[in-house]
Amino acid sequence: MSRLLLALGAILGVMIALTFLDVTTVNAQNKAEVARMLRVEWEPTTETFSRPALVGFVYNDSTFRIGSLRLRVEALDGTNQVLSEALHWAYVDVPARGRGAFRVARPREGETFRISVESFVLMAREAPPREVPSREAQQSP
Repeated sequence: MSRLLLALGAILGVMIALTFLDVTTVNAQNKAEVARMLRVEWEPTTETFSRPALVGFVYNDSTFRIGSLRLRVEALDGTNQVLSEALHWAYVDVPARGRGAFRVARPREGETFRISVESFVLMAREAPPREVPSREAQQSP
């Protein structure tokens, strides 16, 4: 009886371990796929009443909602060589097939800048948008 319970416990433990391993692998694959589907558009602020900043949007063309973005901001010289870099958190919720706004401090040096998504959290897979039938399709007999 005790051997049977021990064997069942071992089998259950292996099944649980394989489940977690499978979830981690799937999550890593999904995260890599989502990372390729992100893009950043930005511009320097022109406001005179606030500190110099770079503002923009992170566009998410994937089917996953993401959040807690970490942005890499690189200051570049005239030949596009990196002078400095900094990481900034953007606590924004970016829906699937949507965009989220951000604002980061403008580096003191550099003629131009490059902003990229360093990391993010996968929050949930979202269903595709429902198609609304056109008026013509609704009026057809």
